[in-house]
Amino acid sequence: MKTSHTAFLISILLLASFSSLTHGLLLNGLQIGAVRVNGVLFCSLDGNLRGNSPPLSGAIVQLSCAGSQTNLGQALTNPAGAFVVLVRILDTILFDPSSCFVRVNLPVATCSVFPPDGALTASINLVNIVQTAILNIANFTTGPFVSSVL
Repeated sequence: MKTSHTAFLISILLLASFSSLTHGLLLNGLQIGAVRVNGVLFCSLDGNLRGNSPPLSGAIVQLSCAGSQTNLGQALTNPAGAFVVLVRILDTILFDPSSCFVRVNLPVATCSVFPPDGALTASINLVNIVQTAILNIANFTTGPFVSSVL
């Protein structure tokens, strides 16, 4: 009897894994399976390139949605200040581009700039959607960073 229960549970899990999400992220009429957010940070009061501002490396960047209630992912800036935050397939259900933003807290070891509110945030903008045989990937980039309290 226990074997039949186990077989039943395995068959249910297999069916669930092959079915698509019915309430996932839909952009431009396409079901989105993954989200990438790219950006670059510089060591300046607003995180944007100003004159000879060096790149902001080693900073933790967080992607949040719905105010600051939901953190969907984070990344570490590389030596050039660049980062890529990847959002997993299941988390795309929680992803709403109109309410999502990128946030970084300062100062960090590689940058002793102190923004008035201690953090920089940036909106995100859709760049394109890449269609693959497996899933559709929505690529976003950050808008200008600003100092703000969230």
